[in-house]
Amino acid sequence: MPRPLPAHRLAPSALALAGTLMLAVAASAGPTLGFVETFPGTSVASWGGGAIVSNPGTGGTGGAHDGYLLITTPNGSQHNLGSDSGGSEYLGDWTVAGITQVRLWLNDVGADDPLEMHFVIGKSFTNVWQYNVGFLPPLHQWAEFVVDLSSSANWTHIIGTGTFAQALQNVDRVLVRHDKTPYAQQPDPLDGDVGLDHVLLTNGTVGVDPGGDPEGSIVPRALSLAAPMPNPSRGDVALAIETFEPGTVRLDIVDAAGRIVRHAELSSAGAGTLRWTWDGRDDQGHATPAGVYAVRATGPSGGMSRGLSRIH
Repeated sequence: MPRPLPAHRLAPSALALAGTLMLAVAASAGPTLGFVETFPGTSVASWGGGAIVSNPGTGGTGGAHDGYLLITTPNGSQHNLGSDSGGSEYLGDWTVAGITQVRLWLNDVGADDPLEMHFVIGKSFTNVWQYNVGFLPPLHQWAEFVVDLSSSANWTHIIGTGTFAQALQNVDRVLVRHDKTPYAQQPDPLDGDVGLDHVLLTNGTVGVDPGGDPEGSIVPRALSLAAPMPNPSRGDVALAIETFEPGTVRLDIVDAAGRIVRHAELSSAGAGTLRWTWDGRDDQGHATPAGVYAVRATGPSGGMSRGLSRIH
């Protein structure tokens, strides 16, 4: 869906008209069901932030000559890897607009980075929430990930006061950033880079291509990791992974310091559900201490991370 050009990109002859229409545009601006951010040409649209953002003009979800947003932190900088937008296309009441999902495409471009990308939404400084599900982009390929806005169950309140419903009714900022559990206002820094493309505001139907690819071709989908059960846990933890292609699924239990305490690999002969139970022990058979952990499940086309608490 086309989006209005900002005034600084309008032709001079159109500036006067843009000025006279400013009030009308402001009145009608806001999130729209079916809006999609495609980063045409070398545009970064309204996206910015502390990391370096650019657009190579090629290599997006559409392949050659299709742009995307490249988010980078320089080697050795240990800055926050992420980008935010306060563009008018995201600003306003998402509930009235009927938006219950955000679908976005991510790519681990460049080196193989330990990415855990999260979606953040809300009103700056007063009521901001982060999606607990971390997205693990595949290396050098695009995969689609889905943010569920229908419930606050999978969200953490990271800034301010107010409910999740109130945050969706007063959005002035969206953000995609790397972060590791436990989640707080300040994310974990990371040297690396990630590609973002085809950000779709939808209700799960509008703008969604049944083939999965925004350009109409069929591509592998990232696996889906269900919430660990129970959570928090004293004993065994049941994990269920939905796969959409054959291959090996890597499972890692990671502690708050980023150390892998338990590793397992499951083989998938095709699409379906894999199940694995973690007994709460590390790779040496020792009981893990109480604390915050992350479960990371990764397949050939990317994966997902979820937080887990251990209590004794």
